[in-house]
Amino acid sequence: MRQMKKSIIVFIGILFLGVSVSAQEFNLPIGNQYIADNPYLLSAAYAGIGDCWQARGTGFQQWVGVEDAPSTQSLSIDGRIADRSGVGLILYNDSNGFTSQKGVQASFAHHVTISEYSNQYLSFGISYKFTQFGIDSSDFNRTLNSIDGDLSTNDHNFDISALYRLGSFFISLNAINLLDSKDLSLFDAETLQEEPLSLTSYYAYTGFVFRNLIKGLEYEPSLLYRNFAFDTRSTLDLNFKLRKFFKEDYFWTGISMRGLIDQDFTPVSISPMVGITKAKFYFAYAYQINVNESIQLSTGGSHLLTVGIDFGCRKSNCGCTNEPL
Repeated sequence: MRQMKKSIIVFIGILFLGVSVSAQEFNLPIGNQYIADNPYLLSAAYAGIGDCWQARGTGFQQWVGVEDAPSTQSLSIDGRIADRSGVGLILYNDSNGFTSQKGVQASFAHHVTISEYSNQYLSFGISYKFTQFGIDSSDFNRTLNSIDGDLSTNDHNFDISALYRLGSFFISLNAINLLDSKDLSLFDAETLQEEPLSLTSYYAYTGFVFRNLIKGLEYEPSLLYRNFAFDTRSTLDLNFKLRKFFKEDYFWTGISMRGLIDQDFTPVSISPMVGITKAKFYFAYAYQINVNESIQLSTGGSHLLTVGIDFGCRKSNCGCTNEPL
């Protein structure tokens, strides 16, 4: 049984090797981590918004019970360095069967006030990323393309982003991996030699927060659209969160559904989520249920855990970096 499970992962990896290698995103794989009050994972333009520095550690384990199933760990920190500017850093490690990537991302954001009267702000962000992508061929029983032995390649890239806020409405637009890459020709000399690969993808994240101040409640519907330029794939996340405040602390619950836009919004997963903030400490948990029959490998589902802490809190003199209204 153990060998069978491992064979399934290797088989799926082979099926998707063209995507994992030739169209490798060289980017932190985005599950539902951003919903856990950490939109900086999506957009550098969020760096430094809020009264506190935020540190978040996240672990995402897919297909529990299947050996060598996809697994992602990340550590992020962002905060304000001036009234109108912020910085951030992300470290991440991702493994998927015989492929893996490790990366670091450093970000800078600047925030501009359009109108204090209407709480209208515009933010710009830029990130530099270094990623190492590798393949462990120790379990291969034959040479695949030009792969013979373990291989790895590095990528240097940049993201840019913009965030617009008007009261409780927000929308961020992001271009991920602006530079092409030729390094991946190492993995398939016959088909990729001298061919630059477009690693660019585009994210749009938007939502609105409805507040009931009397009952201390917030309702936040949001959606995330992603488009991958290399193979025209696109996905859409539909999210809903409910927060209940108890003075400075709060509890929240929510749900997220992901679908494939390029396949008539074929549903992929549904994720119920819960979280709590207490005395500047943060905890969130999500259970992802696969609803796509073609990838039903495990009855254990997938688990997402986020822990964190807020520190160095101080009120900004500029509304553009204050806590969102």
